[in-house]
Amino acid sequence: MTPSVYPEFLQHHYMITCMMFLVWGLIFWYGRKIPEAEKTRFGYILIGICILQEIVDYWVRVQGAESGLYNFRLTKELPLQPCHFAYFASMLAIYTRKESFFHIGYFFGMSGAFMGILTPGEDGIYSLTSNLASHFQHSLIIVNLMWCISALHMRATKRSIIHALIVLNVLILPISIYNYFTGENYFFLSQAPQTIIYNPIFPISTWPWYILWIEMIFIPYCYLFYLPIRKD
Repeated sequence: MTPSVYPEFLQHHYMITCMMFLVWGLIFWYGRKIPEAEKTRFGYILIGICILQEIVDYWVRVQGAESGLYNFRLTKELPLQPCHFAYFASMLAIYTRKESFFHIGYFFGMSGAFMGILTPGEDGIYSLTSNLASHFQHSLIIVNLMWCISALHMRATKRSIIHALIVLNVLILPISIYNYFTGENYFFLSQAPQTIIYNPIFPISTWPWYILWIEMIFIPYCYLFYLPIRKD
Protein backbone atom coordinates (compact mmCIF):
# COMPACT_ATOMS: atom_id res chain seq x y z
CA MET A 1 0.00 0.00 0.00
CA THR A 2 1.25 3.44 -0.87
CA PRO A 3 1.80 5.89 2.01
CA SER A 4 -0.88 8.20 0.57
CA VAL A 5 -3.56 5.50 0.76
CA TYR A 6 -2.86 4.07 4.21
CA PRO A 7 -3.86 7.20 6.21
CA GLU A 8 -7.26 7.16 4.47
CA PHE A 9 -7.98 3.67 5.76
CA LEU A 10 -6.50 4.62 9.12
CA GLN A 11 -9.19 7.30 9.44
CA HIS A 12 -11.83 4.64 8.72
CA HIS A 13 -10.20 2.42 11.33
CA TYR A 14 -10.53 4.98 14.11
CA MET A 15 -14.11 5.79 13.11
CA ILE A 16 -14.94 2.10 13.45
CA THR A 17 -13.11 2.04 16.79
CA CYS A 18 -15.35 4.79 18.14
CA MET A 19 -18.44 2.82 17.09
CA MET A 20 -17.05 -0.36 18.66
CA PHE A 21 -16.62 1.40 22.01
CA LEU A 22 -20.40 1.86 21.90
CA VAL A 23 -20.91 -1.81 20.97
CA TRP A 24 -18.68 -2.97 23.84
CA GLY A 25 -20.67 -0.82 26.24
CA LEU A 26 -23.97 -2.17 24.94
CA ILE A 27 -22.78 -5.77 25.24
CA PHE A 28 -21.68 -5.12 28.81
CA TRP A 29 -25.05 -3.53 29.61
CA TYR A 30 -27.00 -6.34 27.91
CA GLY A 31 -24.99 -8.96 29.80
CA ARG A 32 -26.13 -7.44 33.08
CA LYS A 33 -29.79 -7.30 32.01
CA ILE A 34 -30.33 -10.54 30.10
CA PRO A 35 -32.23 -13.32 31.92
CA GLU A 36 -30.12 -16.25 33.06
CA ALA A 37 -32.02 -18.66 30.80
CA GLU A 38 -31.05 -16.64 27.71
CA LYS A 39 -27.34 -16.35 28.45
CA THR A 40 -26.33 -19.68 26.92
CA ARG A 41 -28.21 -19.02 23.69
CA PHE A 42 -26.75 -15.56 23.27
CA GLY A 43 -23.28 -16.91 24.07
CA TYR A 44 -23.65 -19.41 21.22
CA ILE A 45 -24.64 -16.53 18.94
CA LEU A 46 -21.42 -14.71 19.84
CA ILE A 47 -19.38 -17.84 19.16
CA GLY A 48 -21.13 -18.30 15.81
CA ILE A 49 -20.37 -14.70 14.84
CA CYS A 50 -16.71 -15.22 15.75
CA ILE A 51 -16.43 -18.37 13.62
CA LEU A 52 -18.13 -16.64 10.69
CA GLN A 53 -15.77 -13.68 11.04
CA GLU A 54 -12.74 -15.98 10.80
CA ILE A 55 -14.08 -17.52 7.60
CA VAL A 56 -14.77 -14.10 6.09
CA ASP A 57 -11.35 -12.85 7.20
CA TYR A 58 -9.53 -15.63 5.32
CA TRP A 59 -11.75 -15.14 2.28
CA VAL A 60 -10.86 -11.42 2.27
CA ARG A 61 -7.15 -12.25 2.41
CA VAL A 62 -7.42 -14.66 -0.51
CA GLN A 63 -9.32 -12.07 -2.53
CA GLY A 64 -6.71 -9.46 -1.67
CA ALA A 65 -3.95 -11.78 -2.83
CA GLU A 66 -5.73 -12.47 -6.12
CA SER A 67 -6.01 -8.71 -6.64
CA GLY A 68 -2.32 -8.22 -5.93
CA LEU A 69 -3.00 -6.11 -2.84
CA TYR A 70 -2.01 -8.60 -0.16
CA ASN A 71 1.00 -10.88 0.26
CA PHE A 72 -0.70 -14.18 1.10
CA ARG A 73 1.56 -16.95 2.40
CA LEU A 74 0.03 -19.99 4.03
CA THR A 75 2.85 -20.14 6.57
CA LYS A 76 1.96 -16.66 7.89
CA GLU A 77 -1.83 -17.04 7.75
CA LEU A 78 -2.08 -19.58 10.55
CA PRO A 79 -3.85 -18.48 13.77
CA LEU A 80 -0.68 -18.33 15.85
CA GLN A 81 -0.51 -14.72 16.99
CA PRO A 82 -1.32 -13.80 20.62
CA CYS A 83 -4.56 -12.22 19.41
CA HIS A 84 -5.64 -15.55 17.92
CA PHE A 85 -5.06 -17.30 21.23
CA ALA A 86 -7.08 -14.57 22.93
CA TYR A 87 -9.80 -14.96 20.29
CA PHE A 88 -10.24 -18.70 20.73
CA ALA A 89 -9.73 -18.57 24.50
CA SER A 90 -12.54 -16.02 24.81
CA MET A 91 -14.85 -18.30 22.82
CA LEU A 92 -13.90 -21.27 25.00
CA ALA A 93 -14.58 -19.16 28.09
CA ILE A 94 -18.11 -18.48 26.83
CA TYR A 95 -18.70 -22.10 25.84
CA THR A 96 -17.24 -23.79 28.93
CA ARG A 97 -17.72 -20.92 31.42
CA LYS A 98 -14.25 -21.66 32.79
CA GLU A 99 -12.33 -18.68 34.12
CA SER A 100 -8.99 -20.26 33.17
CA PHE A 101 -9.86 -19.65 29.50
CA PHE A 102 -11.15 -16.19 30.35
CA HIS A 103 -7.86 -15.24 31.98
CA ILE A 104 -5.92 -16.12 28.83
CA GLY A 105 -8.41 -14.31 26.62
CA TYR A 106 -8.50 -11.28 28.91
CA PHE A 107 -4.80 -10.66 29.46
CA PHE A 108 -3.75 -11.67 25.94
CA GLY A 109 -6.66 -9.69 24.51
CA MET A 110 -6.17 -6.51 26.49
CA SER A 111 -2.44 -6.55 25.77
CA GLY A 112 -2.58 -7.72 22.14
CA ALA A 113 -6.00 -7.13 20.61
CA PHE A 114 -6.60 -3.80 22.31
CA MET A 115 -3.21 -2.48 21.22
CA GLY A 116 -3.88 -3.87 17.73
CA ILE A 117 -7.03 -1.76 17.59
CA LEU A 118 -5.31 1.39 18.82
CA THR A 119 -2.16 0.94 16.69
CA PRO A 120 -3.03 -1.00 13.50
CA GLY A 121 -0.23 -2.12 11.18
CA GLU A 122 -0.11 -1.42 7.47
CA ASP A 123 0.20 -5.06 6.38
CA GLY A 124 -3.39 -5.94 7.20
CA ILE A 125 -5.02 -2.75 5.89
CA TYR A 126 -5.10 -2.46 2.11
CA SER A 127 -8.82 -1.95 1.45
CA LEU A 128 -11.95 -0.98 3.34
CA THR A 129 -13.02 -4.65 3.46
CA SER A 130 -9.69 -5.79 4.88
CA ASN A 131 -9.86 -2.94 7.38
CA LEU A 132 -13.27 -4.10 8.60
CA ALA A 133 -12.25 -7.77 8.74
CA SER A 134 -9.11 -7.08 10.76
CA HIS A 135 -10.87 -4.65 13.07
CA PHE A 136 -13.80 -6.95 13.77
CA GLN A 137 -11.52 -9.83 14.70
CA HIS A 138 -9.82 -7.75 17.39
CA SER A 139 -13.07 -6.08 18.43
CA LEU A 140 -14.90 -9.39 18.87
CA ILE A 141 -12.31 -10.40 21.45
CA ILE A 142 -13.32 -7.38 23.52
CA VAL A 143 -17.01 -8.16 22.89
CA ASN A 144 -16.51 -11.70 24.23
CA LEU A 145 -14.61 -10.43 27.25
CA MET A 146 -17.31 -7.87 28.06
CA TRP A 147 -19.84 -10.70 27.89
CA CYS A 148 -17.79 -12.91 30.20
CA ILE A 149 -17.42 -10.12 32.72
CA SER A 150 -21.01 -8.85 32.72
CA ALA A 151 -23.15 -11.91 31.95
CA LEU A 152 -20.97 -14.74 33.27
CA HIS A 153 -19.50 -12.75 36.19
CA MET A 154 -15.93 -13.80 35.46
CA ARG A 155 -13.17 -12.07 37.34
CA ALA A 156 -9.38 -12.09 37.57
CA THR A 157 -6.98 -12.81 40.42
CA LYS A 158 -3.35 -11.90 40.97
CA ARG A 159 -2.50 -15.54 40.32
CA SER A 160 -4.28 -15.37 36.96
CA ILE A 161 -1.73 -12.77 35.79
CA ILE A 162 1.09 -15.20 36.55
CA HIS A 163 -0.92 -17.96 34.87
CA ALA A 164 -1.20 -15.88 31.69
CA LEU A 165 2.53 -15.10 31.78
CA ILE A 166 3.39 -18.79 32.14
CA VAL A 167 1.13 -19.74 29.24
CA LEU A 168 2.72 -16.99 27.15
CA ASN A 169 6.21 -18.33 27.81
CA VAL A 170 5.18 -21.94 27.21
CA LEU A 171 3.81 -20.92 23.81
CA ILE A 172 7.00 -19.06 22.91
CA LEU A 173 9.06 -22.25 22.52
CA PRO A 174 7.01 -24.00 19.78
CA ILE A 175 6.26 -20.68 18.09
CA SER A 176 10.00 -19.88 18.03
CA ILE A 177 10.74 -23.23 16.42
CA TYR A 178 8.05 -22.64 13.81
CA ASN A 179 9.41 -19.17 13.07
CA TYR A 180 12.92 -20.55 12.71
CA PHE A 181 11.95 -23.09 10.04
CA THR A 182 9.47 -20.88 8.15
CA GLY A 183 11.04 -17.43 8.50
CA GLU A 184 7.79 -16.00 9.89
CA ASN A 185 7.38 -13.59 12.79
CA TYR A 186 4.61 -14.98 14.98
CA PHE A 187 4.49 -13.45 18.46
CA PHE A 188 6.92 -10.90 16.97
CA LEU A 189 9.76 -13.11 18.16
CA SER A 190 11.93 -12.53 15.08
CA GLN A 191 11.40 -8.81 14.64
CA ALA A 192 9.84 -6.10 16.78
CA PRO A 193 6.51 -4.72 15.52
CA GLN A 194 6.26 -1.09 14.42
CA THR A 195 4.25 -0.28 17.54
CA ILE A 196 7.37 -1.04 19.59
CA ILE A 197 9.96 0.50 17.26
CA TYR A 198 8.16 3.86 17.14
CA ASN A 199 6.68 3.86 20.64
CA PRO A 200 8.59 6.00 23.17
CA ILE A 201 7.61 3.76 26.12
CA PHE A 202 9.63 0.93 24.55
CA PRO A 203 13.28 2.03 24.88
CA ILE A 204 14.59 -1.21 23.34
CA SER A 205 13.69 -2.39 19.82
CA THR A 206 16.71 -4.55 18.94
CA TRP A 207 16.45 -8.33 18.90
CA PRO A 208 16.24 -10.15 21.28
CA TRP A 209 16.30 -7.51 24.01
CA TYR A 210 12.88 -6.07 23.19
CA ILE A 211 11.40 -9.50 24.02
CA LEU A 212 12.86 -9.31 27.52
CA TRP A 213 11.49 -5.78 27.87
CA ILE A 214 7.99 -6.99 26.95
CA GLU A 215 8.34 -9.75 29.54
CA MET A 216 9.29 -7.17 32.16
CA ILE A 217 6.30 -4.91 31.56
CA PHE A 218 3.75 -7.73 31.06
CA ILE A 219 2.89 -8.08 34.74
CA PRO A 220 2.49 -4.35 35.60
CA TYR A 221 0.59 -3.81 32.34
CA CYS A 222 -1.80 -6.68 33.06
CA TYR A 223 -2.12 -5.58 36.66
CA LEU A 224 -3.71 -2.33 35.49
CA PHE A 225 -6.38 -4.32 33.62
CA TYR A 226 -6.74 -6.70 36.56
CA LEU A 227 -7.79 -3.92 38.91
CA PRO A 228 -11.27 -3.20 37.41
CA ILE A 229 -12.28 -6.88 37.57
CA ARG A 230 -10.24 -8.13 40.51
CA LYS A 231 -11.58 -10.96 42.61
CA ASP A 232 -8.96 -10.87 45.37
